[in-house]
Amino acid sequence: MFLRKPSFVLTFFISLNMGFAQEQPPVPASIPAAVQENPVSVASTPEDAKEIIRRALDVDRRNFALARNYTYQEKQEVRAFDKHNSTKHRQSETHDLTILYDEPYSRLIEKNDKPLSAKDEKKEQEKLDKFIARHKNENQKEKQKRLAQMEKDRREERAFAADIINAYDFRLDGQEQIDGRDVYVIAANPRKDFHPTQPHADVLPKLRGKIWVDQKDYDWVKIEAESIDTITWGLFLARIHKGSHFLFEQTCVNDEIWLPRRVSVNASARLALFLNGGFDFESSYSKYKKFVASGRLLPGSVEAEPAKK
Repeated sequence: MFLRKPSFVLTFFISLNMGFAQEQPPVPASIPAAVQENPVSVASTPEDAKEIIRRALDVDRRNFALARNYTYQEKQEVRAFDKHNSTKHRQSETHDLTILYDEPYSRLIEKNDKPLSAKDEKKEQEKLDKFIARHKNENQKEKQKRLAQMEKDRREERAFAADIINAYDFRLDGQEQIDGRDVYVIAANPRKDFHPTQPHADVLPKLRGKIWVDQKDYDWVKIEAESIDTITWGLFLARIHKGSHFLFEQTCVNDEIWLPRRVSVNASARLALFLNGGFDFESSYSKYKKFVASGRLLPGSVEAEPAKK
């Protein structure tokens, strides 16, 4: 989907769709009735949990096309803590995200829960004007090249899914209910014999996870993750320490698609050489609206509500 990835951690975490694994009770001996009626065969073996994850990844590909019909707002908030765990810095930004010229576009609309100053508003308008001018004047060859690059990026994401499947031992740990929906609970523990084939997939063995998958739609409902080793990203860019936690939650919108509701990171880390300590990051998503016109520049839209419980 076209959701903006605000940091390297979230880029990695959302694309992985992996979570935090804990010690769980034995796998139930019976096959859930809801699964018996489903084309995907699920029994009480690790392979069956793997098939659930495989199907969830397939559903995610379908969601990509549907997600391009939705706009939304995203609020990002970062809090940094000193060695006494007292807040020493807090900053938030709210962005409005849409699709312009078949490409995701983000516009800053608030800083620290306040409307933009006249100076910042002018910068955002100038940024939008430049974006429109650049795309409005592009020829067909330039447009095809731009769209081809976007498709290439998406293919790489899909290829990454194969490494996810091979990187973990998945275990079906029963069923729960979240917001009134029946979900499978699946634990994911790194395989020692995993050999990454895609860029950045070498980070996979450094996470263990717990995943909640909707039994009806086979979409991700919630993912929790814990780093079990230090994660380094880029040359001195970031260093996430062992024991950091991640959370990814989705909600069903318009009874047709699952879209992110919240992403959070609680970590002890060094970021870009200027922060060495604890920090919390949270990104919340709201005001999903679906296009009701084919135009992408100034589309008509109606707000889409999450599915009722």
